[in-house]
Amino acid sequence: GDAKLLATIEKLKKKVEKLETKKSAPAGPPPGGAPPLPSGPPPPDNSAELDTLKTENAGLKMKYDELKAKYDKTKADFKESSKDTMSKQKEMLSEMAKEIEKLELSSSEKIKDLESKVATLKKQNQSLKSSSSSLTTTLSSLQQKTVAISSDFASLKAKVRSQMKKDLPQIVETSKTQIDSAMKAFLGSIEDLKINYEKEVKERKRLFNLVQELRGNIRVFCRCRPPSKKELSASDELSSICVQFPSEGEVVMNNDKGKKKNWEFDQVFNTSSTQEEVYKEVSPLVTSVLDGYNVCIFAYGQTGTGKTYTMMGPESNRGVNTRALYELFEMSEKRRSTIDDRITVSVLEVYNEQIKDLLAEDVGERRYTVREGPHGNYVPDLTMVNVDSLEEVMELLSLADMNRSTAKTNMNEHSSRSHLILSCYIVSTNKHSGEVSRGKLHLIDLAGSERVGKSGATGQALKEAQNINKSLSALGDVIAARGEGKKHVPFRNSMLTQLLADSLSNDSKTLMFVCISPVLFNSEEGFCSLNFAERARKVELGKATKNIEKAGK
Repeated sequence: GDAKLLATIEKLKKKVEKLETKKSAPAGPPPGGAPPLPSGPPPPDNSAELDTLKTENAGLKMKYDELKAKYDKTKADFKESSKDTMSKQKEMLSEMAKEIEKLELSSSEKIKDLESKVATLKKQNQSLKSSSSSLTTTLSSLQQKTVAISSDFASLKAKVRSQMKKDLPQIVETSKTQIDSAMKAFLGSIEDLKINYEKEVKERKRLFNLVQELRGNIRVFCRCRPPSKKELSASDELSSICVQFPSEGEVVMNNDKGKKKNWEFDQVFNTSSTQEEVYKEVSPLVTSVLDGYNVCIFAYGQTGTGKTYTMMGPESNRGVNTRALYELFEMSEKRRSTIDDRITVSVLEVYNEQIKDLLAEDVGERRYTVREGPHGNYVPDLTMVNVDSLEEVMELLSLADMNRSTAKTNMNEHSSRSHLILSCYIVSTNKHSGEVSRGKLHLIDLAGSERVGKSGATGQALKEAQNINKSLSALGDVIAARGEGKKHVPFRNSMLTQLLADSLSNDSKTLMFVCISPVLFNSEEGFCSLNFAERARKVELGKATKNIEKAGK
């Protein structure tokens, strides 16, 4: 029995050694001496799988060594043991033999499996070798094509550069000529559009003025003063600008309550307008006085909005009054050879509903009334001064300015407390025909409307403010009645409206300046002034006529 067991073990040992030899042998070329693989990607690495097989074989060997050790020990024990234990040893040896047989069987199956896997790997390697060869061929072809394409590209690039160097100046010059031509055409079309637009605007304005003249509407100009230094330095919201000028003849204002409104007038002068620009629009109206028309120009608005500045102006930058008189004298001088002009001037103020002659020696001593005469309303006994030059008029205005009533209020450092009316009467006689024309120019600086609570007026200034507001309210009633076409117009409700009756009736050309402040603090008063001016613009006075007397009459 021992010999048989040893023979079985020896047989198993040889098989294991044979298996180990197979596993450790390197993979050589297949029979027949196949040529080596061409250069290309290497075959996949199967070393991991082979290492696994080695590990399994090592395990089998270890088990074999353990069984052999047990066998040797059993054999030694068997020799030393008694016959009583022989049967147990034989039984143990029998079990070991069975175990070895199982191990041999398992090893045989694993060997077959490994051999199958090795065969599969060889087939895969052969396939990869074939693919690698194909890829190598393809790669070589692509490399050749790449070299050819690179050569062609370099040649083409050189040709393009050479051609560009040759043609670029011509291309640039041609493009520049085309662009210049297109730009000139474009700018020309813009200029044509601009000219046509300006023509349309002028024509529209001419037609509108013609309609206004035929209707005799009161023309209204709006002027907004610039913000003062105090207003510019203030950081509160009420000092912020609240007016915009979106287009010609248009003004937009918003108040502190969020209300916003748009108005349109015959002219709108923004905060940067100059005295020259303002008078340029007034000039045609002023010069019509020499043709025998009655003309009235007055400034309306809240106190401190620049009415006196617009009408009188400082000595260094005169306003409408001085410029109008300068132009009248200049035109009169030009036509002296054919027409003899006699110019007379008067200056009065309406103060607390009383007329004051500002050229009289005893200003304020007499009471004056308004009467209706053959050439319109007049004030009996009012000082009338014949003048031959602008210098004489300036002396009279200086005298009137000293006599005018002013006071300091919270709204204006030098607030006018009366309505000032500078009247210029021109009687023109044609030296050849004897025809006589009578023109009348009223230049009026109205006192500013004001809220008593805001202006801080007290005592005498409070009384003045109340009378100013009363006379301006009466003027509003007259404007409303004329605008609604009522038969009765309440001219007699105040001294101011009696004096303006001629100008607010037929046969007169009337222009109103509405002066406004640009800051939010004065927006409520601005709204009132602009709404009043809007109503005034709708008043139709009828077409003005010349005041001409034929020779011999």
